[in-house]
Amino acid sequence: DTTVAPTQCDHCKRTSSPDIKIRACTRCFTVGYCSKSCQRAEWRKHKLTCKPKIAKIEQAADQGVIDIMNSEAVRLQTQCENGTWQDVGPINLLNNMNSKNVHTNSSSRRKELSLATKQTLGQTANSFMFRHSHDGIDENLVVFLHGAGDNHVPFDKLGQAMKLPQTATLSLSASMKMALPDSSSLLPKSKSNSTFVQLPFGLGYTWFEEMDYQVTGDVLPNDHPRRMQSLGHAVSAMNMLLSSLTDHSNNETFYWLPERIFLFGFSAGACLAMETCRLWKLRRQVPLGGAICIGGGIKTVSLPGCVPVNSDDDDDHHHGFTDVLIVTGSKDSMYSQED
Repeated sequence: DTTVAPTQCDHCKRTSSPDIKIRACTRCFTVGYCSKSCQRAEWRKHKLTCKPKIAKIEQAADQGVIDIMNSEAVRLQTQCENGTWQDVGPINLLNNMNSKNVHTNSSSRRKELSLATKQTLGQTANSFMFRHSHDGIDENLVVFLHGAGDNHVPFDKLGQAMKLPQTATLSLSASMKMALPDSSSLLPKSKSNSTFVQLPFGLGYTWFEEMDYQVTGDVLPNDHPRRMQSLGHAVSAMNMLLSSLTDHSNNETFYWLPERIFLFGFSAGACLAMETCRLWKLRRQVPLGGAICIGGGIKTVSLPGCVPVNSDDDDDHHHGFTDVLIVTGSKDSMYSQED
């Protein structure tokens, strides 16, 4: 199966010549275009048959069909409602994908959880799942956080189904009993076998107290001390986990750059993800790659213990906010579009 460089524009039908260069679609490599305008004009028709062929990226790079070293060749674009096109990438792809090392030893591009990270996650059985990227290159990492009463299993399956290029996944369960360092002594002691919150009547676990699970079952106000304390506890625990994942003292096969880590949270997990991004900023860390928050997010001005780190460094652009995408339903009463 060889990749043949297209010689005709799929829209205007002009053929390649010394003055006209036909560039292959970098998603399917089956058609080509002489210009961006032709590509955009043809997209409504082509998107119906355009299928990504990740395995052909390396082959196409070796054969010169695309120049993988040119960042413009692998950037992702989407068409907005007004018809304009915007850059929605890039997902961080290795610049040396056409290296023979990728073909002959893909395991060298895989990362593993460091010993410190494994110790932080604890030894609770079936409370998290780490999976390598389907293409064997773990350049990026997506951390999944479930909603109240759920667990990590469906999100692990979601990560597998997404098949994101060069992206490993780490799906976490609130049933984890994390091994936190001595500095966590300021955090409240858990009354269950989990570092987080165990729901009553065997309903599972959640990341923090959104409701009065002890007496009334009512939703706790956003500024309720128990809600604030338990959420602050969860955010501090997540911060410790992210710090171990980005610890540069480890070998490069055991850590990720912060800007290549993405959080994906649903409901309570979304709130934890967004609050974690805020603490990450307050601690003057390099921003994470991004966070996707579905049906949840920040509802308070601040949390206990989330104190900014003072610094004399005036160059603050390296410590900016993490980009967050919030997805919420028009009839969502717990986290409405007005929130």
